[in-house]
Amino acid sequence: MLSSFIARRHLLSRKSHSVINLIAGVSVVAVTVPVMALIVILSFHNGLSDFIRAMYSEFDAELRVTPRVGSGFDAEALRERIELLPEVAAVSVAVEQNVLLTYGGRQWIAAMRGVDSLYHEVIPIERRLVQGKYRLQHGDLDEGVFGQGVAYALGLAGGLIEPVRVYAIRPGRGGATASFLPVSLYRTAALRPAGIYAMDEQTDSRYIFVPIALARRLTGLGEGRGTSLEIRLAEGISPERGQRAVAAAAGDGFDVKTRFQQKETVYRMVTQEKWIIYLLLMFVVLIAALSLVGTIVMLAADKERDREMLLAMGGTPGLLRRVFTWEGAWITAVGVGLGLALGVGFALVQQRWGLIRMTGEAFLMEAYPVRIEAADLAAVGFGVLLLGTTISAATAAGVIGRK
Repeated sequence: MLSSFIARRHLLSRKSHSVINLIAGVSVVAVTVPVMALIVILSFHNGLSDFIRAMYSEFDAELRVTPRVGSGFDAEALRERIELLPEVAAVSVAVEQNVLLTYGGRQWIAAMRGVDSLYHEVIPIERRLVQGKYRLQHGDLDEGVFGQGVAYALGLAGGLIEPVRVYAIRPGRGGATASFLPVSLYRTAALRPAGIYAMDEQTDSRYIFVPIALARRLTGLGEGRGTSLEIRLAEGISPERGQRAVAAAAGDGFDVKTRFQQKETVYRMVTQEKWIIYLLLMFVVLIAALSLVGTIVMLAADKERDREMLLAMGGTPGLLRRVFTWEGAWITAVGVGLGLALGVGFALVQQRWGLIRMTGEAFLMEAYPVRIEAADLAAVGFGVLLLGTTISAATAAGVIGRK
């Protein structure tokens, strides 16, 4: 294209004044820096999102089946049907209820999740242990795995002699006031901590894992009953396909939720947050790209004799406008290319050597995780090029239109 060729020649001409070249270089830098920042920040956000999803994937099952009415159902009978599905790899019965924990004069409200011997095949909770082991029974003693936040609230430590007392309200007595609970209104049990796990603060400050027999006894559920089924799908089976198969086997009386649906608010917030960051930083890019206005005006003034010569040779004002639009587009393109290269390079360095590290001991990783997405590169590159080209076209129209 003629206008693009002339624009490149103008920008690369050795006879141009050094001040004009300097101004064009400043415009390139003004585009490069925010583009680099966009790529780095979005890559860091991707890494943190993956970390959050990994934490929840080690706590929430791929599919969860719960009754639509009531809290308990014949879980063992339903499990036998679901286990026959080729889409399913493992099924575990769980019993969940809020309980009061007491230890050494301290109290804490927690969510007790009673699980069977197959639970570790569905949820790899062992990976998140920071102390002890995943064990729910030791001889005749009932043991539990406590969240790090729960353990801190109760003051649990290694070598405990006294067991943790667990109090559960009897069914139908939920209206009683905790401060004046008669013995007839609750069931109690002793539980020895076998291990402590760490996930996100919301999870490990709430959940404890106990033997399912103990949970059934405290909740009053009979043998073979549960409050949910936790399911791990066979390899290669998508959550949507597995959900359809399990829902058909379970029937209309049950809800079948994927991992995303179990934590829908969290996952949507993570996704929306990313694009809010993108839009906010694009405003920064817009402000930086406004430097193209001054650059194009200066280039137009510097090339006034060339413009008159081009018009004398039969050129049109429309051609001149396209030439200066292309000059702004080329400046933007160079800035975008440098910014993408620098941003990807920094992200790769962070990925390899972890230059930026997290402070404090509460985090489960030393350095900020990063992940580069091709979609991010395309969105940033296209968005900035569109902004730069639009600003250049508007400026060129104003400059040439006055002559």
